[in-house]
Amino acid sequence: MSLTYQVLAFVGLSFGWFSFYSWNRKKRMDHMHMMIIGMSMGMMIGLIAGLLFGVEYKGDLFLSTIWGMLIGGISGMIIGIPLSLLSTIEGTLSGIMAGMMGAMLGEMIPMEKLEPLLFIFIMFHTGCILLLSNMIEASERDTQKRKWLFTLHNPITPPVLLIGVFIWFQSLPFSIMSAENDQMHSQNHMSQPVVQEVNIIASDFSYKPNRIIMKKGVPMKMKFQNVGSVEHDFEVVSSGNFVISSESNHNHQHGDTGKEKPHLHAKPGESATSVWQATKEGTYEFYCTIPGHKENGMVGRLVVM
Repeated sequence: MSLTYQVLAFVGLSFGWFSFYSWNRKKRMDHMHMMIIGMSMGMMIGLIAGLLFGVEYKGDLFLSTIWGMLIGGISGMIIGIPLSLLSTIEGTLSGIMAGMMGAMLGEMIPMEKLEPLLFIFIMFHTGCILLLSNMIEASERDTQKRKWLFTLHNPITPPVLLIGVFIWFQSLPFSIMSAENDQMHSQNHMSQPVVQEVNIIASDFSYKPNRIIMKKGVPMKMKFQNVGSVEHDFEVVSSGNFVISSESNHNHQHGDTGKEKPHLHAKPGESATSVWQATKEGTYEFYCTIPGHKENGMVGRLVVM
């Protein structure tokens, strides 16, 4: 099971258990406790889901934000409905806002920073459930329930659960991501690195595909083919973050463009190729620099991971 699904499974199971736990004890809680429960659960699940989907769909912030908002908002609403109306509203809004923030974090952070940030969120989520459960138990009048050996009121239970979550988290497949990063790093120092290839077809007035994904430090051969009736070009908006190692045609640029901006140009029925290598992760816009073409829809995104 992948890292994303393992984390979502843990969050879902713990959320499900705590939901039933709090629903069965709602008669012993006041409105403030219910609001805190809805807001806390919606916020923590929204942050974790948004972060995971932000990393999973890196380069597509809209999609990751939608998933983060949906999961966070629905979670806050689910736990809040059986408790109270205010708890439902607080939980839903908190989950939506946290899902947006988590998606932005997932989009911005590099892969090597995912593990410590996700660990903090997971431990916060677990600790939050333990604190809220203890708050609920403290408000219970039936003290006989506290005599059970395995109960959240037992001072031994919280550290045991936290240690268990810590051990489980250390078993997650972050090492696979590290191995992929090491492989990419080693490819950067090879004398003849493997060159990927992508075909970009320009018509009147669109690119196919209009979203390209490439890896940082890995050379990619760009083949630009013009099947339209007028000339088109292809330029990436960057600030020296690409290295152009070879090209089949001279740059034919319109407007104020820098020498290190990746650029390809082709007349109708012709094609051009070039080998590019990205030096920095990020999402870069590309478009046709010929006047009027960008405004008619000749735009796209190049995602470097």
